[in-house]
Amino acid sequence: MRTTRTIRYTAGLAAASLVLAGCGGGDNGAAGDGEVQPLTIHANDGNTHQANFNPFASAFLAGTRGFIYEPLLISTPMQPGEPIPWLAESLEWNDEGTEVTLTLREGVQWNDGEDFDAEDVAFTFNMMIEHPSTNLSALPVESAEATDDHTAVISFSETAFADEAAIGNTVIVPEHIWADLDEPTEFVNEEDPVGTGPFELDQLSDQLYILAKNEDYWDADDIEVQEIHYPALTGETLTTTLAAGDLDWSGGFISNIEDVFINQDPENRHNWYPGGGQITVAMNHEEEIFEDVELREALSAGIDREQISEVAMQGYTPPSHPTGLPLPTYDDAMASEFEELAYEYDPDLANEILDEAGYEEGSDGIRVAPDGTPLSWELAIPSDWPDWVDISQLLEEQLAEIGIAVDPQGISHEAYIEARNNGNFELTMAAIPVGLTPYDLYSQMMSSEYAPDDDSDAVNANFGRFYSDEADEALAQFRNTEDDEEQQEALEELQRIAVEEIPYLGLVQAPNWFNYSTERWEGFPNEDDPYALGAPFQSPDNALTIRELTPAE
Repeated sequence: MRTTRTIRYTAGLAAASLVLAGCGGGDNGAAGDGEVQPLTIHANDGNTHQANFNPFASAFLAGTRGFIYEPLLISTPMQPGEPIPWLAESLEWNDEGTEVTLTLREGVQWNDGEDFDAEDVAFTFNMMIEHPSTNLSALPVESAEATDDHTAVISFSETAFADEAAIGNTVIVPEHIWADLDEPTEFVNEEDPVGTGPFELDQLSDQLYILAKNEDYWDADDIEVQEIHYPALTGETLTTTLAAGDLDWSGGFISNIEDVFINQDPENRHNWYPGGGQITVAMNHEEEIFEDVELREALSAGIDREQISEVAMQGYTPPSHPTGLPLPTYDDAMASEFEELAYEYDPDLANEILDEAGYEEGSDGIRVAPDGTPLSWELAIPSDWPDWVDISQLLEEQLAEIGIAVDPQGISHEAYIEARNNGNFELTMAAIPVGLTPYDLYSQMMSSEYAPDDDSDAVNANFGRFYSDEADEALAQFRNTEDDEEQQEALEELQRIAVEEIPYLGLVQAPNWFNYSTERWEGFPNEDDPYALGAPFQSPDNALTIRELTPAE
């Protein structure tokens, strides 16, 4: 008997999946002549825009995913286990979880007028085999073929049930454009990017780019936004532009957001920062000293996360949970035994652990390991991330109380990424993203699948390089079954490992930074209607949000 997971589609979108807002057109959302005003978005800081609309690139411009290029089905952690039909109407597994059949929506076109079909889907997945750098979710793709114009069959080299959300969220590119590329990830794609999405590139300069509505979009009637403006903004100009009310939708850390933004117009200006992962200190587990779980336990006890939350993060986001699960996003996955668990700041306990483990205090007040290695390490951080800079300074002060010297090293963002990915650090700060399921989060924390290969030292997840047979076994258990109880059992084992083994030093939840104004546009997700994560750089959630927006009345 075949195992099926079929997602049904009805006209427009399934009512149970999305409740579309009705049409509006008030004085704020429309100009004086009745013309709908543009939606103005800030997604990423920068003095200028560097043209790149390649959805597989590491630095594509916001809107590339979700607005120009679209996924097969949309999965978001805000609607767990409820994939939403998009370019595909249904998804069906074989019994073994090694093959998926996708039934595609009919009547979809690329914005250059060519028909979208199953050949494009098969091409995109086969490209992952030929060019692994385009396989952003490390899917075990073995082959892909189109069995007719609207059916694609993807085969995997191992059971892939756990990858269902990532399979669905894969953005599809046009074979008639991309087949001629020698190196797909090097394609800048700045001239008329061809996608199936609701928007297409209209204007591009180093200070502003504009996306215009694709009038031939397959669901154009549900898109009321006519233009999206992306101005180039630095951290400083972002604050002043947001305060002036010139942005409708923005991300990023804003100091004193209430005074700068919300209190200027509390009826229309809002923020919502749900947990989007966790901010951690990654210890380089390739360094022998960090193999000592007692040292890791002492480091954890010596960190005052409440102070970090209140001072560095201004109370915007709470301390991490010891399991690593961002809350309330993954409340339902929490093991009952850990529901009441919380990190405790206890420098006396930290000192006691270190004393008993033989880490003696030197004449300079810095402890040394039994082999004479001083507990003194550099902490690499991006110098232009003010919240992380503040966190690092607090860590330096807190850990000094237990005889550990931490020296924050602010470096460029590019240098930080290179050092983090290549393991050229002792300690570094790292964000672990929420993923699409708790499995994704734990995989990025502990899976040996992300270990460097023979050709490169670089990794794109599990930056601390913590590898555990127990973790791999639990991840495999989750991956190899569709049974909810067996998957939950695996997740609870991963929670136990996170709590007892302390692979990373969790600090605070990583906020999904989201500030918005309803002066001109309404329908954004919020705490009362959390249908998507709200950060404008968050895809595919941005595709859900854009459908809900209507001119303010």
